[in-house]
Parts: sequence; structure tokens; C-alpha cells
Amino acid sequence: MLGEVEEAIKAEMKAIEKADGFHETVDGPDDETRYILHEDRLPSDRYHELARTITEAVLDVSPREVATVGVQGIGDFLRDRDEEAVKTLLESGVSYVESEHNDGTIEGQCVATPDVVEAVLSLHIPDLIQAYFIDNEGEAIAARFDDTIQYYWLPEAAYRQLGKRLQSDLFSAVITHEELEQIIERERPDR
Repeated sequence: MLGEVEEAIKAEMKAIEKADGFHETVDGPDDETRYILHEDRLPSDRYHELARTITEAVLDVSPREVATVGVQGIGDFLRDRDEEAVKTLLESGVSYVESEHNDGTIEGQCVATPDVVEAVLSLHIPDLIQAYFIDNEGEAIAARFDDTIQYYWLPEAAYRQLGKRLQSDLFSAVITHEELEQIIERERPDR
């Protein structure tokens, strides 16, 4: 039993290392502001559900259309959450990859049809390690890394629209990196 747990942990660490390498390759356009979802500002502990709501709203207000989606997640857990969503992704070109260290991951990119976008959004759970929504220029609109880091790229007008669309307690959690750095600096115990 302990050996199985060790193998599962090793496999998860390998997936995270792979995700960290990928993390650096997804970015949005230079003329848009990059925002991050600050979990501590969310009104409840339903992080993944609220992240889905915010991501869906970002995709709606963005002036750019999603052309491609990419995902990486633990296959069995994602299937347990929404088997139809996983089926949609696999039928659209995302791969199921097995290795000696895990029972399989769902990973890859595919064309962003409305069904595919909805499938990815429905899988916003801890075991969806990465998800990204890319425009036709190859630039990110929204990206999720390490299953709890959400980035969004929006022009100022779309960000204001997002503020009108979301409840104020959700909108206040979508902040710039500069704001996050200021929060971290204020909360440092050695100040």
C-alpha cells in the first residue's frame, strides 16, 4: 500500500514538474493587462467553482475569440467529475497518456468549439492541473496552472465589463500582479 502511495506521489510530482515547464510558454498579448485570481479574496472556500465562474465571464467579455484550448489533468479523477466532458475532449484531439507512474492523464490541445470550451470549464476541479484558452494569434486569454493559479489577460475596457458582470466580491479577487505583490509585502511578518 505504501509503495502505491509513493508511486502516486512521484507521478503527481512529475506532472507538476511538466506543468511548471509549460507554465512559462503561455502568455497573453503585451497590450493587455495580466490579472491573477487571488484566492484569499474569494468569498468562500469553493475556489474551483468560483474560478470556473470567473473564467467563463472573462471568456465572454474578452474581445478576442478562443481558437484553441489545452488541458492536462488526471484522467480518472476528471472522468469521475464529468465523463462526457472527458469524452468530448478525447474525441476532439486531446490525448489520454498512460505511463508506468500513473493510470493516465488527459493532455493536449484541440480546436475550441463551444462544446470543448464548456467541457474544459466543467472540469475545473483540483485534478485539472492545467487549462488554457488561446486566441488565433497563439496568445492566452485565460490560463490555469498547478490547478490553483488562474491568469487572465484583458484590455481595460473588458476588465471594466468584467466588473459589471461579476458580483463585486468575485470581481475584487481579480487583481494585477502589482496588486498581489503589494498585498504580499503588506502581509510580510518581518516588516
